[in-house]
Amino acid sequence: MLEILDTTLREGEQTPYVNFTVDEKVKIAHMLDSVGVDMIEAGDPSVSPNVARAIKNIASLGLRAEVVAHSVASRLSIDRAKACGANRVAIFYATSKIHLDAKLHKTQAQAIEIIQEHIAYARSLGMKVRYTPEDATRTDFEFLIQVCNAAIKAGADRISFADTLGIMQPHIMFDKVRALRKHLLPCKIDLHCHNDYGLALANAMAGIRAGADCIHTTVNGLGERTGIPDLAETVVSFRNLEGSEKYNIQPLMDVSGYLEKVSGFFLAPNKPITGQNAFSHKSGVHTNGILKDPRTYEPFDPSILGRERKIIIDKYTGKSAVASRLDEYGIEVSPAELEVIVTRIKNIGDERKQLFDADILEIAEQVTGREIDVIPHDISAMLMIEVESHVYTSAVVRRMRGFTNVSSVYEVTGEYDISAFVNVENVMALNNLIEEIRTVQGIKRTETRLVLKKYNGKEK
Repeated sequence: MLEILDTTLREGEQTPYVNFTVDEKVKIAHMLDSVGVDMIEAGDPSVSPNVARAIKNIASLGLRAEVVAHSVASRLSIDRAKACGANRVAIFYATSKIHLDAKLHKTQAQAIEIIQEHIAYARSLGMKVRYTPEDATRTDFEFLIQVCNAAIKAGADRISFADTLGIMQPHIMFDKVRALRKHLLPCKIDLHCHNDYGLALANAMAGIRAGADCIHTTVNGLGERTGIPDLAETVVSFRNLEGSEKYNIQPLMDVSGYLEKVSGFFLAPNKPITGQNAFSHKSGVHTNGILKDPRTYEPFDPSILGRERKIIIDKYTGKSAVASRLDEYGIEVSPAELEVIVTRIKNIGDERKQLFDADILEIAEQVTGREIDVIPHDISAMLMIEVESHVYTSAVVRRMRGFTNVSSVYEVTGEYDISAFVNVENVMALNNLIEEIRTVQGIKRTETRLVLKKYNGKEK
């Protein structure tokens, strides 16, 4: 059965410019435990006092997940892992020729001696041990078998097959893992797959099919360079494609959202599973199918993640989507009127990046000759914005200035960080604008204040 080790707190924190507080790490650990991951790699205590403190706090929580501390092959580092109360220490030591020659300046025989010594030392302290041959996929395979079996004899019960540079392909990964399973002494095999070529999860899934036991993940795919397999993508893929219901998918969106906030590492809209556009539909053919039966263009129901599908209205839109949107507002139009409305939407869509519901209703009003909008027009409002503490306010200001309906933007003191003045046609347009602004990376919350009266200059 598949196992998942999540290393957001170790590998994830190695993402450039990402650092978590102790309290954030504890909360992340709780959230990972709610998903049901089997192991949480809480960090390397030798990195800093706060990393050690976080590991110790997490180890004391009584989580269902096994708490793992990462460590170089050093007695001092292993002692620190023991002092933190971790269930297991993960000792890594590189095995590829380039690492042994250029970085470690050790022979293969010396490497084996060092690895065995430190694994045996960790076992003497009563700790379970995972050994990671760093850069395993570039290591001479005969030596890899030799060094891993030496590690197992010294007391390691898990071997992490590390594709440190992300150079594997699924078919090669399958063959490598099958060979490992054949030649290694009894042990569990972990897969630590980097995503440099965008193949991390595919490689990991191929390795599991070949006989490996565990995939290493991070929330939102964080990690060195391009990261490793995303937790949500891994869980949902194995659930829907492999029939594994071992893990709880309900918390995945919350975990992903929280990591966005505390890491400052924001998701691409088109990211699978958790991205903003994962369940958005635009093409007329697609939206027509979705409205008739969502299974036509959705691989699975977004509601299992607590998400909803979204129909985009623009020049690609077909009649079914427009009719559905008008129906949401209780507006009935004839087939002929619908044809004209869709034509006008397509014409406007050639000139604009986005159409709001207010635009659609205005077009419908023009075509039908009926007043269907009783919402006040020509609204000015002041939008107060609080920025995430780890995000530069100026970066958000630059994004705000790109909105056509934003007339001015100010950095301010007090409870909020930014004040922006906006001018829109009606309340509906205001709501649409606010929703769009809230998607800007780094915005924590907003407050809207309508302008009742406006005074220009001094009275004379």
